[in-house]
Amino acid sequence: MSEDFNKKQLQDAFSCSLLDAIIRRRSRRFPVGCALPKEAVCPHVSRNPPIPLSETELAILCYSAAGITGAITTEPLAEEGNSILSWVGHATPNPCNVPTTRLFFTNDNGTFLYDPKVKTDIKPVEIETESDREKILTSFGESCTKILDHRVQMHAEHLHKMITWNTNQPGTTVFIPVVDHSEEYLNWVSMVLNEEYGYQLFDDIKGRDCGLKKYIDNGDLKGPPVPLSSFESFVWSGIILAPAYLMMEHIHLVAEALGLGSVMFGGYTGEVMLGVTPQSKGLGFRWVKDKASRANAVGLDGVFEAYCPPFYSNMDDAVDAFFEKKFGSCSLFGVDYTGLLPFQPGQWKTKIPNYRIPSKKQVEIVKAFINYVYDTYGKIPAGMNTMTIPVWLQVHHVEVEFYEKYYAKGIVTEAQRQHLRLWHT
Repeated sequence: MSEDFNKKQLQDAFSCSLLDAIIRRRSRRFPVGCALPKEAVCPHVSRNPPIPLSETELAILCYSAAGITGAITTEPLAEEGNSILSWVGHATPNPCNVPTTRLFFTNDNGTFLYDPKVKTDIKPVEIETESDREKILTSFGESCTKILDHRVQMHAEHLHKMITWNTNQPGTTVFIPVVDHSEEYLNWVSMVLNEEYGYQLFDDIKGRDCGLKKYIDNGDLKGPPVPLSSFESFVWSGIILAPAYLMMEHIHLVAEALGLGSVMFGGYTGEVMLGVTPQSKGLGFRWVKDKASRANAVGLDGVFEAYCPPFYSNMDDAVDAFFEKKFGSCSLFGVDYTGLLPFQPGQWKTKIPNYRIPSKKQVEIVKAFINYVYDTYGKIPAGMNTMTIPVWLQVHHVEVEFYEKYYAKGIVTEAQRQHLRLWHT
C-alpha cells in the first residue's frame, strides 16, 4: 500500500465513534482462512486465504493500548503527590503512572515488543492535529523490538479444546500483555512504610513479622497492623493487573471500530507462554526458582527486566535503583529534571521543595521489608510470580460469510463487511 493510502486509512480511523464501537463490540472468533469441522454446531470452511493485519492496522491497535499520549495531570497534594513515577502518559492508564505492563504481539512475521520511546520533543498533548496523527505510523517501526523470528508456539494440549481451531492461526495477531509486579510493588511499599502511613506489615502466611519488628518497637512505624496477604492482594487485584485488561479492551474496541474481528481469552497458561516450563520456549523469559522450587519469570534480558536478581546483585541494589529512578537528580522530583511537564512554564520548579523525599531511615525500612520477602519467598511479591500474563487478545479479519450464514442480521457490521475492500485493495 502507498504512503498516501496508509495516511488516509489512519485519518478514517479517527472518524469512528467510540460509543458505537462499545455498542457493537462482540467477540467474533472466526478468522478468514480457518474452518469449523462438520461435527461443529455451525460447520464452515473459509474460502478465503489467511490475511494478516497490515502495518497500519497494527500501528493503530498498538498505539491504542500503549502509545504515548502526552502528559498526565495527577492534581497532587504536596504531602501525598510523590506516588507518581513519570509525567509521561500512555493510552492505557497505569497505577501511579508506573508502566507495569509491556505489550507483546505475535504474528506471521515473528514476535515483537511494542514499547514507544520517550522523545525530548514530546508535547503535553501529543496528538492535537491531523498531521500529528501520522506519528502513530511513523513511530511504529522504532517502537517495535523483534524478540523472535517466529510466532510464539501455542501447544494444543495447553489450550482449551474449544479454541484450538482459531487461535494463533496464520493471518491472526495475538496481543500479549506481560505484567511486571516488582516496580509498582516497590512503589507501594515505599509509600506505606513512611511516617504518614507507617503500615505495620506482618507475615500472616508464615505467622511472623516481616523484618519490621524493631521499627515498630521503636516507633518508626505507627500505622495499623496489615497482613502481608491482604496488602499484596490489594496491590495485585486492585492495581497492578488492571492495565493488562485495559490494554486488551482498548484494542478490542479499536478493532471493532476498524471492522476487524477480535476475541479476548485466557485459555492458555501464562507460565507456558512466558517460557518458564519445559513444555515451551514461549517468549523466552528468564526465570529463577523461588523458595517453593517453582519457576518464577523475572524478565527478558536487556528488554524488560524486573527489580530483582539476577538483574541486580541483591535486593538492596534493586531498591537503590528504584529510589534513584524515582527520586534521583534527573527524576521528576530532581533538580536536574528537564523532561515533559503538564504545568505552565516555571510552576513545577517552585513546587518540588514541598514534596516529601524519602529519608535514609525510610529507605532502610523498605530494604528490611523487601529483603524479608525475597529471602523468605525467593521472589517479590511473596504470593505471585514476579512477571505474569493474565489475559490475551487475538485480532483477525472476520470470515463474514460464516456470520451471515448462521447469525442474525446486524451481528456483522457494515465496517466488517467492507473492511477488506477498503483496507486491502
